[in-house]
Order: sequence, then C-alpha cells, then structure tokens
Amino acid sequence: MILHKVFDGLKNMFLDLVAMGKGFIYGFVMVGLFITICSALIYVFFFLKNAIF
Repeated sequence: MILHKVFDGLKNMFLDLVAMGKGFIYGFVMVGLFITICSALIYVFFFLKNAIF
C-alpha cells in the first residue's frame, strides 16, 4: 500500500518534469519564431521603403 503511493508519487513527479521540459522547449520555440517573424517584417518594411523611394 505504502509502496504504491511512493511509486505513484515518483511517477507523477517524473511526468511533471517531462511536462515542464516540453513547456520550456515550446517557450524557446515560440520566442524564436516571434523574433524571426518580427525581424522578417522589419526587413521587408525597409526593403520596400528603399525600393519605392
């Protein structure tokens, strides 16, 4: 009975750590995409500004 509670607790901790790792990686990917998209928009803005004027 006590051993099952210990194993359930360890399993839940492991699953929480996996979920936190996935969230950490997801956060880095989202921030990277945001920076890339913003940089591309700024580049296109200045490129069109120089091409038109």
